[in-house]
Amino acid sequence: MTLALHYGERSVVPLPHETVLNALLRAGIDIPFSCKAGVCHTCLSQCTEGQIPASAQCGLAAHLLEQRYFLPCKCQATTAMTIRSAVAAGLQAGEVFDAPAAAPLPELPYPATDPQLWAELDEGRVVRQVLEDFYDQVYADPLLSPFFERVTKDRVIDKQYSFLKQCLTGEKIYFGDRPRNAHHWMVLSDAVFDHRQSLMRQAQQANHLTPDQMARWRRVEEHFRPDMVKTEVWPRRVGGEDLLTEGFATETLTEATVCDHCSAEILAGTAVAYHLRLGQVSCHACASGALAHDAPLE
Repeated sequence: MTLALHYGERSVVPLPHETVLNALLRAGIDIPFSCKAGVCHTCLSQCTEGQIPASAQCGLAAHLLEQRYFLPCKCQATTAMTIRSAVAAGLQAGEVFDAPAAAPLPELPYPATDPQLWAELDEGRVVRQVLEDFYDQVYADPLLSPFFERVTKDRVIDKQYSFLKQCLTGEKIYFGDRPRNAHHWMVLSDAVFDHRQSLMRQAQQANHLTPDQMARWRRVEEHFRPDMVKTEVWPRRVGGEDLLTEGFATETLTEATVCDHCSAEILAGTAVAYHLRLGQVSCHACASGALAHDAPLE
């Protein structure tokens, strides 16, 4: 009997050791997700048929367990499963968290500058060393590292360095998104944000910042907490308009590439499914779910 995952009109056979979430994404099935670590509950789904491993329900409220909800990002299927999204099952945000999801606020402005702190930190040289030590911890941290999938550590350090320099000195050198848009898809609780702050304190202490310098640095980061902490994904907003950056689309390649899941070559002129946020492409075999490789790409 084939160990298949059935989601709406689509089906996929998971690879060995592949989570249900990654199998669905590989097949181009549009399922919401954020942390991929079982913390944010964005991918919460309901299993209507099949067995649910206990690890996939860890931390869920009793009423969710009774209704056979589980976390696909923490689930490796042991039987065939029929799955539907929490939204399709009629679950409301307030039933998952202690309070309903808050509407996004207007993007926060930059905080007051502190050029003296930048000067005290050796004109930014200590800032870069702190960030290098901090992101070494982040990329090794099981809670935070999934948020940086497919993003190089050096790129993150460079962007955060220029962002902090602009916040502290007022010099307009940062050209990326401010925190609200940069983190619009990240479902972060206050506890996750606090965990992030604890790693930052460790990196600052290791580089001999004084308590006063740490507090002034923390003031900048805490200024943007309301732009980052939330219970559901926010749209990316540019010029007052919400932009679609989630889900999948289909595109015909103008140049050859390789599948991000199986590394098979994909020739120019081939139609591929790609994730709008991650940019990952699926070859015909992966997108068809390894059940019907001769089926057309949806």
